[in-house]
Amino acid sequence: MTRALLLCLAPVAAALLPACNSAPPSQPLPQPVVVESPQPLQGTGGVDAYPGTVHARVEADLAFRVGGKIAERRVDLGSRIAPGQVLAVLDPGDAQLNLDAARAALSAAEADLWLAREEQQRFAELRAKGHVGQSALDQRLNVTRLAEARLQQARSQLDLARNQSRYTRLKADAAGVVTQVIGEAGNVVAAGQPVIRVALDGEREIRIAVPEGRVGALRKAAGIGVELFSRPGAPYGARIRDISPQADPATRTHEARVTVLDPDEHVQLGATATVMLAAAAGGRTFRLPATAVGTLAGDQPGVWVVVEDPDGATRVRPRPVQVLQYLEQSVIVSGELGAEDRLVSAGIHRLVDGMAVRPIDRAAKAAL
Repeated sequence: MTRALLLCLAPVAAALLPACNSAPPSQPLPQPVVVESPQPLQGTGGVDAYPGTVHARVEADLAFRVGGKIAERRVDLGSRIAPGQVLAVLDPGDAQLNLDAARAALSAAEADLWLAREEQQRFAELRAKGHVGQSALDQRLNVTRLAEARLQQARSQLDLARNQSRYTRLKADAAGVVTQVIGEAGNVVAAGQPVIRVALDGEREIRIAVPEGRVGALRKAAGIGVELFSRPGAPYGARIRDISPQADPATRTHEARVTVLDPDEHVQLGATATVMLAAAAGGRTFRLPATAVGTLAGDQPGVWVVVEDPDGATRVRPRPVQVLQYLEQSVIVSGELGAEDRLVSAGIHRLVDGMAVRPIDRAAKAAL
C-alpha cells in the first residue's frame, strides 16, 4: 500500500515543484505618453475660427506725378524704406527741356514788360504835351497790363516746370516695407500709374472673409483672438476695425479687418493667421490638439488626463468633454478641465482606465 501510494503521489509532487520555485510575476512598466496642457479660452462658449493673412492697416501704391521712362529703381521687394528716401527715378531729359523752355519764356516775358513800360512812359509824356490823344495812352496802358500778366504766367509755368523736374524722383512719404514692385527700369509709365506698393509701419490687421449669416455674430463677439500658424498656442488680443457692408458677388462673403493688439516681431506681413471669435457663455472652453480628443463609452467625446496616485504613481483617467468646433489641427471643447491639467495628446487609442504611464511633455517628445 505504501509503495503504491508513493507511486501515485510522485507525479503530483513533480508538477508542484516548479510552481514552488518560480518567482512572482513582475509589474508592467509604465507606458510613456506625450502630454500637453489645454489652452483656456476664458469666458467663451461657441467659437468661430476664420483663416486670414496679416496686412498693414495702410497699404499705398506709389506713383510718379509725371509720365516718363523709368531710368532707375533703387529698392527691391522686401526693402525697408524711410521717409524721403528715393525709390525710383525717371529719365530727366524731357523734364529738363521743359524747365529750360519755361526759363526762356520768363526771360521773354520780362523783356516784353520792360518794353511795354517804356512805351507807356513815352506816350504819357506825349499826352502831357498834347501830341497824342487819351485813347492812344490807354492802349499803351493796356499793353503794359497784358505784359505784366504774361510775366506772371511765365513765372507760374517756371514753378510748375521746377516741380515736374523734382517729380522725376519718386520718394517715400513714410516708413514702411516694399511689398510689390510693379514698374521696372525701362518701363514707360503715365502719371499716376502705380510703380511700387508699400505697407506702411504701424498697425497690423488680419483680413478675413465672413459668411453672410455670421456677420451679426461677428459684431456681437464677446472675445476675439488671433493665432499665427507659425506660433500655435501663442494668441494675441484683437478687435474688429471694420466690416464691409457689401458682400462679394462671387463668394457672398463680407471682408472684415481685425486689428492685432500689441503685435510683436513675429506678426510678419503675409503670415497666415486664424481669427477666433467667441460668444459669451458660462462654461469653460479650451483649445486642444486634435489628437487629444477621442471617443469614450457610448460615443461620448473625451480626453485622457494624467493623475498622480498617493503613492506617487501616475495613471490616466478618462474625462468627458463637449466638442464645440473642429479646426484644422485642433479642437475647441468645453468641460471640467483646467489649464494645469496634463492631457495625453498622442496614442490615446491604446489607453485604458487606470493604466500606469510615464508622462513626457510635448516639447520634449524627442526623448521617446
